[in-house]
Amino acid sequence: MAAKKLSPAVLRQTFLRYYFASQLGWNYERMQSVGYCYGMLPILKVTHPDPEDFKEAFITNLNFFNTNPIVGTPFIMGAHAALEEAGASLDTTEGLKVGLMGPLAGVGDTIVWALYNSIIFALGANWGLQGNIFGPIFVVIMSVIPFTLVRWWQFSWAYKQGENLLTSFGSGAIGKITEAATIIGLIVVGGFAPSIVSVTTPLKLTTSATVNGTAATTNVVVQTQLDAIVPYLLPVLFVFLTYWLLKNKGWSPIKAIGLLVVVGFVLGALGILL
Repeated sequence: MAAKKLSPAVLRQTFLRYYFASQLGWNYERMQSVGYCYGMLPILKVTHPDPEDFKEAFITNLNFFNTNPIVGTPFIMGAHAALEEAGASLDTTEGLKVGLMGPLAGVGDTIVWALYNSIIFALGANWGLQGNIFGPIFVVIMSVIPFTLVRWWQFSWAYKQGENLLTSFGSGAIGKITEAATIIGLIVVGGFAPSIVSVTTPLKLTTSATVNGTAATTNVVVQTQLDAIVPYLLPVLFVFLTYWLLKNKGWSPIKAIGLLVVVGFVLGALGILL
């Protein structure tokens, strides 16, 4: 296939199609393939002017595709555009997609969903629980603007890098990024546990003793003693239990939430927890 120069208008059209329709036609068989193909159509029409050639490219780009739509798809689409412009074969462009979509899905899911979204949604939820309207506004702003800018940057940078993108993202670097993002995300989310998870106990221990013939009664507030040992111990234990069930026991979030509801209701009715 001969090289075909892509105009800025075609590149913008491709990005906008991806931005507004990356999940178009999502299905369990080929995941994001329909949205990806729809986004690439303006480029394919330029680089595959022959009707039969275009038909083959169209069908090929409907192959299975699934990666993170925020950090992942823009990289791959930008590099794909560069390869199309250079006249690369369909086997080459498909190899690029297959080679990058898995590793970038791991990086994107960790950075976007586990790290970034956990931080901004925790902040927004904390303000919302205090009755501050800025909570949901903050979440919307911090989702729309940064996600738009970072996607455009990825698409533009990957287009300039082209086929070199494969060597720029070696498996070792991707693994280190994923591990670091996971650690940071867990630390940040753990730090928000005391302010979001409210668990206390109203229990009091009463002891009676006779001193010099005088009866004395002492009330020990259990929550005060727990706070003196480890502040926010109960919220941290509940968060740790939930994480352990999700991570080590393979529980679904719905199942874990259901257990917490039952435990909270029973212990609350018994007057053990508030």
